[in-house]
Amino acid sequence: MTYAPDANIEAETIDETNMSQVETNKAIINRYFEAYNTKNEAIFDEIIAPSYIDHGQSAYMGSPGRGVAGAKNDLKNSLNKFDDFSYVIEAMIASESLPDLVGTYWKGSLTPKASPSGAQHINKIIRRGVSIYRIQNGKMIETWHVIE
Repeated sequence: MTYAPDANIEAETIDETNMSQVETNKAIINRYFEAYNTKNEAIFDEIIAPSYIDHGQSAYMGSPGRGVAGAKNDLKNSLNKFDDFSYVIEAMIASESLPDLVGTYWKGSLTPKASPSGAQHINKIIRRGVSIYRIQNGKMIETWHVIE
């Protein structure tokens, strides 16, 4: 089953006045995926805390991503490696008992850029992963990923 965001959640802003903490945090994670799918790094300014740490970046970029600049760098890295990519949240888990944590099971479809020799990669890469996000005061402050 593919997770579909609540139709009442505005894509451009997150109105926290009528939402529970869990709903608000889920909306923030939907915005995070939207930033990648629309290749819009400006969304990170809205949802990423200055103290943000992406623990998953250390596995492929050498060190954890930090702050809004780290999130934007991760998106730029993806844009440099792939002609196209899209991510779908297949399941999202959040609980009132741990409202600052949101978990996702997601699938990414990525088309690599042509190699330096000019040979075009035709095959898409499909990746699946589990990510856990920690959110405080309406901003993402930590992320952990396990990618297939």
